[in-house]
Amino acid sequence: MKVLDVQGLYVQYHTKRTNESGGSGHVVQETLRDVSFSVGEGEIVGVVGESGSGKSTAMLAVMGLLGEKADVRCDRLSLCGEAPVPGKNAAIIFQDAQSCLNPTVKIGRQITETIRVRRRCGRKAARERAEELLDLVGIQNAALRMKQYPFELSGGMRQRVVIAAALACEPKLIIADEPTTALDAAVQAQIILLLKRIVRETGTSLLLVSHDMGVTAALCSRVYVMQKGRIVESGTAEEIFYSPREAYTKRLLSDAKGWGHRTRTERKGEPLLEIRHMTKEFDTREGIRDISVELFEGEIFALAGESGSGKTTLARILSGILTQDSGEVLYRGRRLGQEELGTACGGKVQMVFQDPYAALNPCLTAGQALEEALRGAGGKESPGRGESRERVGDMLELVGLERGDADRYPREFSGGQRQRVGIARALITEPELLICDEALSSLDAAAREQILTLLLAIQKKRRIACLFISHDMHVVRQISDRIGVMYSGSMVETGRTREVCSDPWHPYTKQLIEAMPEPDPLKAAKIRAVPFKDPGAPEQADKIGRRKRVLKTGCPFAQRCGYALECCAGEAPGNGRFGSRQVRCFLYSENHSGRRAEGYEMTSQI
Repeated sequence: MKVLDVQGLYVQYHTKRTNESGGSGHVVQETLRDVSFSVGEGEIVGVVGESGSGKSTAMLAVMGLLGEKADVRCDRLSLCGEAPVPGKNAAIIFQDAQSCLNPTVKIGRQITETIRVRRRCGRKAARERAEELLDLVGIQNAALRMKQYPFELSGGMRQRVVIAAALACEPKLIIADEPTTALDAAVQAQIILLLKRIVRETGTSLLLVSHDMGVTAALCSRVYVMQKGRIVESGTAEEIFYSPREAYTKRLLSDAKGWGHRTRTERKGEPLLEIRHMTKEFDTREGIRDISVELFEGEIFALAGESGSGKTTLARILSGILTQDSGEVLYRGRRLGQEELGTACGGKVQMVFQDPYAALNPCLTAGQALEEALRGAGGKESPGRGESRERVGDMLELVGLERGDADRYPREFSGGQRQRVGIARALITEPELLICDEALSSLDAAAREQILTLLLAIQKKRRIACLFISHDMHVVRQISDRIGVMYSGSMVETGRTREVCSDPWHPYTKQLIEAMPEPDPLKAAKIRAVPFKDPGAPEQADKIGRRKRVLKTGCPFAQRCGYALECCAGEAPGNGRFGSRQVRCFLYSENHSGRRAEGYEMTSQI
């Protein structure tokens, strides 16, 4: 039985433009053309494609949320024989849970208001139903959580609340628009398994919109492929992933699978950057503890780990945005003071941020942004106007843009193009160290591959060292020479990327790799997630102080580790070194895994 049936969907936009003679006229832009798809009862169907292919537009058109400027025509649009109505028979889960929730209204009220309207019940009944829904999505101690505001929750928790709010409508269909894009691997796996369980237990149909082929393979039984406003291919997940017909589909799968492991760059000479015993503590959240890292010229060192592990904190200390509590930074053997970190060696350390639109001034053109960066790095010796414009043009061409793009504003670029502008702004000062903080997380597979190729080409040409921060192990495997895995502010494992990804030693590294969905239905079906533990649950909430003491004195991963020993709760593991590999775990300690004979080659203990 078809729950949703869409046949012959067209979407057009009428825009007003001024022509060369000064007159104005209307231009018709066709966004969707003859789009047809369906969703069966209790079925999970995926719609995939690059950014700009029309996926989200199609979903908003189905829900009637495009606004008056859009001209929507559809031969047939039926949701169980009725028109889709948001909040009545259909619900949407958007990508950014933070923007979906009212920051000034408590969680409980945002859910109960929907329940009261939908069920026409009193406050007590609505509150009881809201608690049931929060429990259904894996949030324990619902009574406590309902009294909190969205900013008091983690990203994964907020996404669970949004899912609970969608279920409050008791919909026949849920449309999930990129629900896992902004989440780290561990939380992403939890949300994937949660969505599958909800569909199985409630019988609700799910329509997934995504550019992530791994997530699509893990969730969907049928898949539609969209390109330039049209559906170019459809079929079962097995047909799409194992025997695609269209060249576009083959390219999407090729981009998703990546290139495998990168050939390692040979390290030469002394380290370009050396971090020794870096520590930073915060009052409201965990920082970093005892971080030591070496980075060599021409090397790409990746920092991996879930959100909140301390990756960005370390990057901000190196860029001078934050100051460390203890530890030291050496640049080319010279110790840098607090005041020197942000301006080390005349701007030779630059950063590429996660959100290119937020990182660029919307009031400045791309050329003005690059010139500003050039003046800031050059100080009194800044180049003149003519020379600056020439260098800006050269830099835009280097990152795959045109010289004429210097006169365009950030809003006039696509997401991938804006990220290219951000890279150009960082490179125009001719840095020796480039810090990329989740620079690819918001891009689709095709744009991600383009930026990866660009970064690797520039890095090889200029011998730039790169500190690449990401929670995506697929990207880390493709781009980096060495990898450091962080958890709860500690560096738990470092080594060559090929070795760590193929044979993880630390239990957390193993869980992180297992949580990444592969673009293969059979492999993706075996995805594993760390059991979700709500820190607000009674058994944890009553012992917050004790938990903090344990985290400071013992292993921070002990509560989630299936290999935990008795000593893990009260004693911090040391950092064991085995050739090019380091691991912070008692499983590799001589005292707890047995004394190793001389010449014994250490192997994985898990």
